[in-house]
Amino acid sequence: MGLPIPNLDDKTFDEIIKEARSLIARYSPGWTDHNVHDPGITFIELFAWLAEMQIYRLNRITDTNYRKFLKLVGFSPFSARPAKVDITFEKITIDKGIDAGTQVMTQVGTENIVFEADEEYAVIPVVLKSVRTNFGTVTIDNTEANEKDDVYFAAFGGQAPLGATLSLGFDTQLPEKEISLTIDLFEDDLPSPGTHGEEPAEVFPSAEVVWEYLSGGTWKALALKSDTTSALTQSGRVNFTGPVSMDKKDGLYWVRGRLVKGGYEIIPEINRILLNTISATQIETIRNEELGEGTGMPDQRFSLDKAPVTGACLAVEVQNEDKKWVEWLQVDCFESSGPDDIHYTFHPDKSEITFGNGLNGSVPGESQKIRALYKTTLGAGGNIPKGQNFEISGGGSGKLTGKNLRRASSGKNAESLEDAIDRARKDFRTPYRALTSGDYEQLALSTPGVRVARAKAIPFYHPDYPCIPIPGIVSVVVVPYTRGDGIMPIPGNPFLHTVLNHLERHRIVTTSIFVSGPEFVKISVKARAFLKKNVSPIEAKKHIDAALKEFLDPLKGGEHGDGWPFGRSVFLSEIYQIIDTVEGVDYVTGVSLNAEGKYEKAGDAIKIPPVALVFSGDHAIEIP
Repeated sequence: MGLPIPNLDDKTFDEIIKEARSLIARYSPGWTDHNVHDPGITFIELFAWLAEMQIYRLNRITDTNYRKFLKLVGFSPFSARPAKVDITFEKITIDKGIDAGTQVMTQVGTENIVFEADEEYAVIPVVLKSVRTNFGTVTIDNTEANEKDDVYFAAFGGQAPLGATLSLGFDTQLPEKEISLTIDLFEDDLPSPGTHGEEPAEVFPSAEVVWEYLSGGTWKALALKSDTTSALTQSGRVNFTGPVSMDKKDGLYWVRGRLVKGGYEIIPEINRILLNTISATQIETIRNEELGEGTGMPDQRFSLDKAPVTGACLAVEVQNEDKKWVEWLQVDCFESSGPDDIHYTFHPDKSEITFGNGLNGSVPGESQKIRALYKTTLGAGGNIPKGQNFEISGGGSGKLTGKNLRRASSGKNAESLEDAIDRARKDFRTPYRALTSGDYEQLALSTPGVRVARAKAIPFYHPDYPCIPIPGIVSVVVVPYTRGDGIMPIPGNPFLHTVLNHLERHRIVTTSIFVSGPEFVKISVKARAFLKKNVSPIEAKKHIDAALKEFLDPLKGGEHGDGWPFGRSVFLSEIYQIIDTVEGVDYVTGVSLNAEGKYEKAGDAIKIPPVALVFSGDHAIEIP
């Protein structure tokens, strides 16, 4: 509960005058004329009016006050954030270079929208003709799926076994230059990866993929420069140098990715694999915009032609007496600025630049020219739909045309002051130091870059000495998110290492942390179910089996449907209840439980360790 806010403005103008008049007799007994025509009464009314205004201001918190308060706790409203998009260029006939910052234009309705290339890129006259997945003796042709929108395929098959390959066939040999493969994963059915404040993601993928090319009858390692897909665990780019020579097989030149180590918590599914695709940001760089000339007067203001300005991308220069351009420094306010400090402030809502008054901050002299360089963005207006036509012309790259195969995203308008206050309040409720078990669990769930479905913190539990409570020890059991039903969510060691690193940053000094995956106990049910009249035995078996699998599911099972509780025993009575409530079942007898894994028998119950979960095995349901 927050502290009560006092009402400081609790006196009216008339009450202030009345109180002042009552004090005349005490402090000036010779003053006897208290009528309104008396000059003294006029002064009392004047001071009462001034006092009322001061009290009114004391009782109000202005936007300026809120901005100052936010700054004290390390917050300020976000400026407009630009949208990002991938643009795929078409009909490439020769190698062409695209410089970082090259402007790429598109038209939405009657509005021209400018994007700028994020990095230097070279488009090449090569076409991806074939996409194949191979594992064991199975070959799956995914070429048609790769060419269609919103049709996705498993990169290494549905189970992603070790040795599985993703082979890419090109119509011509790849040139000996840096080549970028854009791999867009299908993730619409997945929750967003964890985030924790502004912390960057440092993820260790559980799988290892090597990239190779076919040459001389053997597969050789590509000169890989970077892999922002992190072994196909996220959308990104695989950048490598084209090989000197390649073999032609089945009329194509081949590159492949091969799964050589580990495995996936979430089997990667690919939406598109693309060549000649650049990443661009919806910003427009305005260079040397002339704002006007100085007047030598205090508090000079100049407005930018375009708004809003993105981030801190603003530079203001003033021409000095020697005709040299001098860059001035942007500050939040002039409180600490001296008369010789070449400072200015920027008001993002008005796109207005303000200079000092000569005492706090220097003043541009008379006739001194002022110019600005800045980046402007449309914010949320840059989130254009897919299928827009883009064009690059000039800039040494010739004319290139392309399209965005997915809509632009991430564009946001400037954050309002109210939203910034709400964000600060939410951040105050976010744990950044692990003290309680709930803190450890929440921090594990919010590990940046990975998808943790469940977490359980067990204090005093050492995994090597489970029967001895040890002070200062916290074991955190994490369950990764998985795609599909019936898949046992087992985290790889790199996944656990990622979560452990995050928790280590936020633990208290005297605590030792262990992070592990859950142990699993397989539960199989044997029972005899008697059905009501006119109920199909085949359908009844399906419904009973589905109900048991749902109840014993580690992620969606349990009494409340939010996952089986860690360490919770399985009781025979509740299995009776689950089967008995299935539609069409009259009554059930002879229920027994069979368990596999680490467990203990406690009468009719299956008792599991505190770090364990159950999952459903095969059930034997007899229907007489």
